[in-house]
Amino acid sequence: MRTIIFFVCLTGLLFACYDDKGNYDYNEINQITIQGIDSLIRCDQMDLLYIPVTLEGTQYADTNRFTYFWEINRKTVSTAKDLNVYVNFPLGENEARFVVTDKELGTKAFKYFKINVSSSTASDGILVLSKYKGHAELSFKRLDKEGSVFTPNFYEALTGNYLGTNPRKIHRNYVPEADNENSGLKIETDHQIKCLSEETLQEIGENTILDHNFFIRRASNLPSGDIVDFDVKAFAHLPVTMEGGFGKSTYIFTIAGDEFWLDQAMLISFGGMSQTMCLTFMQMKSPWKGRLSPAMFLSALVEKELQNYVTPSAMYMFDETVGQFCYNNLAGSGNIGVPALGTYDGYSLLFGTHTATKDHAVAVLSDGADYRMLYLNLPSGGQSVLADLSVSGNIINETTSYYPMKNEAYMLFATNDKLYRYNLRELENNVAPGNSNVFVELSKWGYSAEAKITCMSVSRTEREILLGVSRYGDDTEGMSEELKGDVLVLDLKTGELVKKYEGVAGVPVDVKIKYQKWLRDGKEGGNIVDMLYF
Repeated sequence: MRTIIFFVCLTGLLFACYDDKGNYDYNEINQITIQGIDSLIRCDQMDLLYIPVTLEGTQYADTNRFTYFWEINRKTVSTAKDLNVYVNFPLGENEARFVVTDKELGTKAFKYFKINVSSSTASDGILVLSKYKGHAELSFKRLDKEGSVFTPNFYEALTGNYLGTNPRKIHRNYVPEADNENSGLKIETDHQIKCLSEETLQEIGENTILDHNFFIRRASNLPSGDIVDFDVKAFAHLPVTMEGGFGKSTYIFTIAGDEFWLDQAMLISFGGMSQTMCLTFMQMKSPWKGRLSPAMFLSALVEKELQNYVTPSAMYMFDETVGQFCYNNLAGSGNIGVPALGTYDGYSLLFGTHTATKDHAVAVLSDGADYRMLYLNLPSGGQSVLADLSVSGNIINETTSYYPMKNEAYMLFATNDKLYRYNLRELENNVAPGNSNVFVELSKWGYSAEAKITCMSVSRTEREILLGVSRYGDDTEGMSEELKGDVLVLDLKTGELVKKYEGVAGVPVDVKIKYQKWLRDGKEGGNIVDMLYF
């Protein structure tokens, strides 16, 4: 009897299971296939990486029904469907993945791949030093590849470090690169000289700073007393060809605190052999031991051979305490006063430069209210003032940037929203620069009154001029989320716009074309090689 009851119950249970089959709905998962991403992607650092993606689904592929993120080296770089980012990733192989998530179901699809990054910063390029959100930054655009784009603010993203807080200048040294301070790029920031590799634009060594220790290591004579700090006021470098063609030499000039520091590295070649020698001189004060202005200039610069230069004769400085000029003959002796150039009580030297006329130089002085432009004749032992003119503060002031032409008696300078072109021979006629010398104004290209030219540079052929333009107005720290630093490339002869790069930096502080060769005229073997993709 128990057996019969068990059989009846079992039969009923089987029929119940059979009848229940139609009570559930089974939904198939929408399986996504990702197409358009290669397993290995090769690209150059600082380029724009664009990867368009195609999605296919077993039920639907409506892109609005998904969320996305791109991850490189475990860091999310984009949440768009298609990747469109600047390549500021480390050189070499980088791990990456693309993740698609179904908004409704929460299911995910993955695509893993690798990005192999090569160096592009070793090429010729435009380099912009800027102030962005209160600190120094760099932006870069390569000029040897058509269609390349600016990579704004790459330094922090690439290195994880701040470059500094108070940027001033970019300097270029053409000594063959090595793991030392006397090569590559020099970034003047925070009253220091930070040394970067010319190829990677990253630190040489471990955050190497060119300071007094650099000079001490190379000097034959030790400095006198303890050096508490090395507060850089002015810095310059110069490659020259040695007399007789026996080799090349590179000078480093520094005003640190109120002292002049000099280093000359000589690569001497003779009979198929070469040897490097250094002459280093330190802690040279002015004859009056006063306060030196944060500017210096060579009395002359004479070209030799392939646009290199012969050894310069003297570097001029200005002692603000006594209001007089002094110079150093670059041969190890102390600084020498030049009373023949006059006394300018209460003034400081804002700018000075040699000119295309040998032994003739221009100096700009200011006492904070008055601006004076001096035209100086500086042959050894016979210095004199050829002209001393007052210039309006609207034309030249503390914000002005300058460029003296290499082979012509002209000087370009930019103040506020105007670029000026001034014939230095007008100084001999006692005609100061003024509104008649305006070359171009920013309003020509639709800029408003808040836009200012903050820096400038010139291409190697002197065919183009590069202007750094700030649209930040009174925001000198570059605190806006929007990038408002532009670079304009103009034809130097006509002033016409060649190219405009908008929103590529914070407040531009300095702009340079980073060349891999030091030939300033753009020629090599008699042929123009300065063919750049602006």
